Amino acid sequence: MRNIDLNPFDRVGIDAEEIEFIHLFMLYLLWTDEKLSADEWVAEGNRISDEVSLEHPAKPTAHLAEGQAIFAEMLQMVDDLELDGADLLKKYQGWLEHPEETLAARILALDEAEGQAAVATKLGRKFYDQAWAYPYQLAGFQEMELSTQNLLFDAIQKGIETEVLDRQDQFVKLQHNDHQELVKNGNMTSKDTYIAPLLMANKTVTKIVLARAGFRVPDGETFGTMEEAKKAYPRFAQKAFVIKPKSTNYGLGITIFKGETSITDFNAGLAIAFAEDDEVIIEEFLPGTEYRFFVIDHQVKAVLLRTPANVIGDGERSIEELVAEKNANPLRGTNHRSPLEKIQLGDLEQLMLKEQGLRIDSVPEKGQQVFLRENSNVSTGGDSIDVTEEIHESYKQLAIDAVEVLGASISGIDLIIPDKDKAYETHEDYGIIEANFNPMMHMHIYPYIGKSRRLTLDVLRFLYPEMNI
Repeated sequence: MRNIDLNPFDRVGIDAEEIEFIHLFMLYLLWTDEKLSADEWVAEGNRISDEVSLEHPAKPTAHLAEGQAIFAEMLQMVDDLELDGADLLKKYQGWLEHPEETLAARILALDEAEGQAAVATKLGRKFYDQAWAYPYQLAGFQEMELSTQNLLFDAIQKGIETEVLDRQDQFVKLQHNDHQELVKNGNMTSKDTYIAPLLMANKTVTKIVLARAGFRVPDGETFGTMEEAKKAYPRFAQKAFVIKPKSTNYGLGITIFKGETSITDFNAGLAIAFAEDDEVIIEEFLPGTEYRFFVIDHQVKAVLLRTPANVIGDGERSIEELVAEKNANPLRGTNHRSPLEKIQLGDLEQLMLKEQGLRIDSVPEKGQQVFLRENSNVSTGGDSIDVTEEIHESYKQLAIDAVEVLGASISGIDLIIPDKDKAYETHEDYGIIEANFNPMMHMHIYPYIGKSRRLTLDVLRFLYPEMNI
């Protein structure tokens, strides 16, 4: 097989349907009986090929009957072998009766109408734009999480052999000389003990361990049933508080109430949290700004300010329309395959709008910033802003010390800091609200605003110190 990638309308010269057709045709060659000797078959094929190549692309071929016979036999093969592909074969069979639909006829028609140079330039520009629409993706690995894609890219660039063991589970093997490392989700490595991620996955235990080590954490309670949690309403209704699942990640199921809260909204927040976990935490809301510290090997390599999911009004469009426009940005996607996540308009976002007296069809005033979430996770549609060089060193040391207490080598730890420019002095200057055992790296590598921090290189340096990366 040669010269099969000749589709001028596809960026790489061939598409999935064409590959499937070639696959079926090769199966047909194995399935059908030879009618001529090998030498005769090749000679006859060359003769027909020469004749067809001189035919007008938009006119029926002189070998129409043979073509129809081949398709009939291929369709019979697909039926006999119970294969998929009958509809695809019928599509290509239709080209025999309608040769103007063939690739050659289509490109000829364009050339005659616009000129060959103009057509080539237009297609080239289209494919260039397609190729660079998602420059952050690693070709061939787009379905994997972006942090894992970045780790694979950097490993390949540094001469480390890579093997994807499980694409769905983001499990990869790295090999350099005799040194092998297994990595899951980009930064879960052999450097951490088994208990460390289990500890950080349990927010209740995380808080207990940190509090006993002298760190400030929000006061709160854990509830195992909806009935028990509902009884806590009088204790929290008049103050700012947070409802969140006990053991989930990525900011899922978190609701923040900053003022007097109705029993209806309180119960709605509980329902959202219990949908993510069998146990929920209700805890005090700590005032200040939330920052994500990425700690690896006793060092803070990046600090991120994450702005909750929001839109800016223009006085004309609804919140729903503004969200759609913001989500159209190619930097936004789903399931951590893009630098930023698309903003959702689910129950939690609509509850947030209700607290502001708004709905998804409300039209904000020009310049009005409307928040759809209180929690600032990028994974729930927030914006990422790098502030690594702006944070006082005393808070970076706090983050390092807290991660060490948790027994982790790599962690994303979230601090609430009222004044990032003021040095840490007392417990009132900060609060630790969460520790993450598998912190997203791509939001630091591709921040919405600010300097890129290539954390995947830091992971490789940590795993392969002998390479001096």
